[in-house]
Amino acid sequence: MPNAELLTPGGIQELTAALQRATPSSRLLAGGTDLIRSMHQDHWEPDLLIDLSGVRELDYVTLEDGMLGVGSMTTFAELEADPLVRRHARCLAEAAAQVGSAQIRNVATVGGNIANASPCADTVTALVALGADVRTIDGGGAIATRPLTEITVGSGRTSLAPDEAITEVSFAALGADHRTTFAKIGSRSTVTVARLSMALVVKLDVAAGTVSGVRVALGAVGEAAFRDARLEELLEGRPANAESARLFAEGCTDAVQRAIPGRYSLPYKQHAVVGLAYDAWNALGLCERCEPAWG
Repeated sequence: MPNAELLTPGGIQELTAALQRATPSSRLLAGGTDLIRSMHQDHWEPDLLIDLSGVRELDYVTLEDGMLGVGSMTTFAELEADPLVRRHARCLAEAAAQVGSAQIRNVATVGGNIANASPCADTVTALVALGADVRTIDGGGAIATRPLTEITVGSGRTSLAPDEAITEVSFAALGADHRTTFAKIGSRSTVTVARLSMALVVKLDVAAGTVSGVRVALGAVGEAAFRDARLEELLEGRPANAESARLFAEGCTDAVQRAIPGRYSLPYKQHAVVGLAYDAWNALGLCERCEPAWG
């Protein structure tokens, strides 16, 4: 990168000043696991790199007034191990644990995963299921908060302005009556990019044996991770039993059909999502383990 200028802000105030110089050709460097690879493979370079590694106040997990806040420079390894995340947003901890290798998880960040806007970004799928909001700051010091689903608008595309940096992602902390999980399918059993992923959140009424507050997010299906309202309505208020698992799996097949009609990968993903749906359902521990009736 002989022509790229590098700025290394040491705090929010210096970050704001650096963002004032950003252009559409500038890039923010967080963990760099995707950005550096892209620069080498695609043979391009930015005019300006803003290295966020020195902005240490963006590395945190907090719980305040029932809201979990995660700083944008929090790494996947930290998310995986954090007791607040594991207690109140287990699907996010599970998603972080399945990102790449241990070396990648030690440096890759949640903010970078969002800004990279890959359709198969594991933590983004979990965050969509959690109903996350994203807070940003721009070169003028203006702070804004908007839903994550308004940030990731397509494959490799976000609504972020050139002078806008992600500072935090936040969502309501799940209570003890919630069950949540993340599952994915890749080309290998470990260190793999998701070919299909799912995050599932339900509230279990133990006395009634039913689920409510259902949230289902699908990733690596189409341009960006999304929640499927029809699928969520299908499960709402249903008994936590094997029949609901079957209906859930069928609903997932329909959701994939509606998301990518005519896509060459549709037959594979419609078949694969059935097994993924059962994996996610069984991981919630709502009833005795059940399996799809293949064939």
